[in-house]
Amino acid sequence: MKICMVAACLAGGGAERALLDTAILLRARNHDVSVLTFEGRGADAYTVPEYLNRMTLDVQGQSGNRLRGVVNNLRRIRRLRTAITRLRPDVVVSYLTRTNIICLLALLGTNYPVVATEHNAATLNDSPMLPFWQFLKRFLYPHMAQVVIVSKGMARHYSWLSGKKLAVIHNFLPPDRGGEPETFEFISDESRYIVGMGRLAPEKRFDRLIRAFQLIEKDCPGWKLLIAGEGPLRADLTRLIASLELQNKVMLPGRVRNPRTFFKRCDMFALSSETEGFSLVLLEAMSAAIPVVSFDCDFGPREIITPGLSGLLVPPGDTDALALAIKGLVDDGAMRARLGAAGHDVLDQFSPHTIMDQWEALLLSVAAGGAALAQHGRREESVEKA
Repeated sequence: MKICMVAACLAGGGAERALLDTAILLRARNHDVSVLTFEGRGADAYTVPEYLNRMTLDVQGQSGNRLRGVVNNLRRIRRLRTAITRLRPDVVVSYLTRTNIICLLALLGTNYPVVATEHNAATLNDSPMLPFWQFLKRFLYPHMAQVVIVSKGMARHYSWLSGKKLAVIHNFLPPDRGGEPETFEFISDESRYIVGMGRLAPEKRFDRLIRAFQLIEKDCPGWKLLIAGEGPLRADLTRLIASLELQNKVMLPGRVRNPRTFFKRCDMFALSSETEGFSLVLLEAMSAAIPVVSFDCDFGPREIITPGLSGLLVPPGDTDALALAIKGLVDDGAMRARLGAAGHDVLDQFSPHTIMDQWEALLLSVAAGGAALAQHGRREESVEKA
């Protein structure tokens, strides 16, 4: 099967990581996989293996204003149609809402089936043309070959789509990335660490995690907070840390190449997001056998954590409750060990083999339908010419 996987960029988000991990495992199953991005390789935060065909449209990501945005999207549509027509895949898999819409518009009138994936309900929130994109989503998604949602909770927000169009496939825990070991100079054996990880963006609400830590830090001698990642709110979070006089207790070390290795150097993980699609980072933390505490936010954590058994869930947005849960884990080493061990034990249901079986079956079914449609189109064309 020939598969083209499309994203705006590979600049460091969870969906982009999921795309690359899925592409690698599909290639390991002997499928011909190409990874295509709108932006060039200069935006990459992840390394694409040489055995994957990498293609770029080299259209800038940030447009600056609405007119330039329209022009750039038209350029993306034109270049994407040309690239995919040359590639001639059996199926196209697209990641995140705007890219899904652009991909389907680019392929209208062709027989290339598009599988759209949705990883987070907040993917359009930063758009100055939000109503327009939402209209296009409602209008165009029924024409997708399939829409894949990464959590059951999130899928309930797509009840306006035919059930036959929807599939829930969780993200999988990727294999350990290995590679050169990271030294993590910012980690000291003399301290213990609470860690958060993700894009420094509004929906991750790292400000709440910092404020929760501020409520308890005086009662947690020897403990520090690390928030790994990059994003547009770095300056705002840095100012917040300074205003709370936590410069020596809270650090923003940037991205790490191998999260699992990083988590093994830490003592607990905290998720403070306003919303998630699934939360792959929770799986990464649990795989390192450290305890996890999370807001019970929409949509993923409650599908991963069994409260009190494999982790802790607290009411969404409740900073005081988050602080108390963290403090409880700080004070109780036995509970940290128990939750960490139990969390590690639940990972089988998110294994690469289990999830890739679901992906492969879906893509083979879609490709077969696309091939039948193409054959039907050729027959109609032959009749017209006759």
